[in-house]
Amino acid sequence: MCRQILLLLAVLTPGLATSQRWDKMPCKMVDKEVSCQGLGLLQVPSLLPPDIEALDLSRNQLRSVLAAPLGFYTALHRLDLSANEIDFLQPGALQALPRLEHLNLAHNHLAAGSEPGGGGLGPLPRLAALDLSGNSLYSELLERLLGEAPALRALSLAENSLTRLTRRTFRGVPALERLDLHSNVLMDIEEGAFDALPRLAHLNLSRNSLTCISDFRLQQLRVLDLSSNSIEAFQTAPEPRARYQLTWLDLRENKLLRFPDLAGLPSLAFLNVSNNLIRLPAGPARGGESVPAPAEGWPASPLSNRSARAHPLAQLLNLDLSYNEIEQVPEGFLERLTSLRSLNLSRNCLRAFEARRAGALPCLGLLDLSHNALEVLELGAGALGALRTLLLQENALRQLPADAFAGLASLQRLNLRGNRVRPCGGPGAPAPSGCVAFSGIPSLRVLSLVDNEVGTLGAGAFLGTPLTELDLSANPGLQVAAGALAGLEASLEVLELQGNGLTTLQVDLPCFSCLKRLNLAENRLSRLPAWTQAVSLEVLDLRNNSFSLLPGSAMGGLEPSLRRLYLQGNPLSCCGNGWLAAQLHRGRVDVDARRGLICRFGSQEEVALSHVRPEDCEKGELRNVNLIVILTFAVVSAALLTTLATCCVVRRQKFSQQYKA
Repeated sequence: MCRQILLLLAVLTPGLATSQRWDKMPCKMVDKEVSCQGLGLLQVPSLLPPDIEALDLSRNQLRSVLAAPLGFYTALHRLDLSANEIDFLQPGALQALPRLEHLNLAHNHLAAGSEPGGGGLGPLPRLAALDLSGNSLYSELLERLLGEAPALRALSLAENSLTRLTRRTFRGVPALERLDLHSNVLMDIEEGAFDALPRLAHLNLSRNSLTCISDFRLQQLRVLDLSSNSIEAFQTAPEPRARYQLTWLDLRENKLLRFPDLAGLPSLAFLNVSNNLIRLPAGPARGGESVPAPAEGWPASPLSNRSARAHPLAQLLNLDLSYNEIEQVPEGFLERLTSLRSLNLSRNCLRAFEARRAGALPCLGLLDLSHNALEVLELGAGALGALRTLLLQENALRQLPADAFAGLASLQRLNLRGNRVRPCGGPGAPAPSGCVAFSGIPSLRVLSLVDNEVGTLGAGAFLGTPLTELDLSANPGLQVAAGALAGLEASLEVLELQGNGLTTLQVDLPCFSCLKRLNLAENRLSRLPAWTQAVSLEVLDLRNNSFSLLPGSAMGGLEPSLRRLYLQGNPLSCCGNGWLAAQLHRGRVDVDARRGLICRFGSQEEVALSHVRPEDCEKGELRNVNLIVILTFAVVSAALLTTLATCCVVRRQKFSQQYKA
């Protein structure tokens, strides 16, 4: 019996010891996933439960990966060894993990410890995702390191030192679907380098040194990122039977001089060619006049197809042409983009934009023409029927037709900041030459007329246009006529009138029941209308005005809703602002820079408003009363003395006359 007990103890003792040592380990375990992240470990722990399925050893100080003790954990599916100092992989170390599917070796020193002829990662039959980014890998080393991984679907080789891809580079990973090669030094891709990857769908080649894509033939590819290279030309392979599946192409930040030849990409939905040097060729001139022929190598239209039956880019949804050198959009350039929903032409050199044909761009919802030199804008009736957002800020628009925007049946947002557009008055009011009507546009919700040199805003300027946001800031000298905002009382939520030099405000603000944000900063206002009933106002900006008092009789209706109040730069009085002081002490309203909000006693002493106590004002009032009493006594005394002196003089004169007689 004793012998059996001793045998049982001998079996249990190592297990208990292992359990106790595991309890002392700083790693965290949830179910069968263990995290030893950032613990300063120098080697793989050997006392973890052998059936764990995920192990995170990232951000430690590991220098090598050895078969033991790593081979103890044969159930591992995920292994994260990123952000260590690994420069040695023992041959066969990873083969001891037969179930490994996800391996992260990013940001180590694999290139430093590799020797010519050395072994690689070895055959990894079940590995599905591998991250080797940030290891300073060069092209020859990569070919030795990859080895055989027939099930690998995602591979990251970003942030390395690769300069060339050959036909041998990816021969061991035939199932690859996602390949990330961004931030290398790739200058040459050998023809057929991707032929071993028939399933490749996502390819990231951004931030390399590629100069030309002249024979693109990856028919199975769906997403291609070529941004931030030095590409001067992009052209698909001349294979009329090829059915390319590319839907997303990023060519931004390159050196393209022309619009790329994309006639062979019928499935393309997203195209970004911003930040290039593109100039579109001249199109047919008005009146049938002859124009210079397109540059050599250009098709008749930049989007023309090689086959008359095909419809190139008919599926395109998003086109970004911003930050180029486009001076004009040729007639017909956009006609075939019948599915286009977003078009960005900002930051170019456009002087005119026309969409006059009915049914043009029928699906376009966003058109960005901002930061050009636009002087002419012609939007025909029935064109751009789905347009919801039109961005025209920072152009040179001045003389527009009065109904310039009336035909945009779906327009909701219009930004005209930094132009010289003058709004007309209401329906029936005299319309000055060149003014634009903003009344009677039932779909419009957001309008910006910032910095347009608007002199007068006439009555009824927005009748029939239920705006929710209106920005009229930075129009110095603006005169807002009575009734200028009539019709917006039940819809307006944001009103911006900053920096207009207003001395009076002929707007009955308490009638705007939905108003939530009101900006009156940088004017010369000293009075506000009285909010006597509860409203919806949440943010009120009164900075840099001439307010000395904000009495409770005028502001009381704001208490239930107001959350932020901006008051810096006003000559506030320390006394008489009981409503404001109460809000500060209650903390219900967030007053900007409450510690630095300055008020004045009289016209001299300045103190922080938050430091003012009621007794300070009572003392001030008592001092004022005493001063009045003293002044009154002095005046009365002076009057009495003057009267007495006059009487004495008169009596002395009479006495002198009697004496002489």
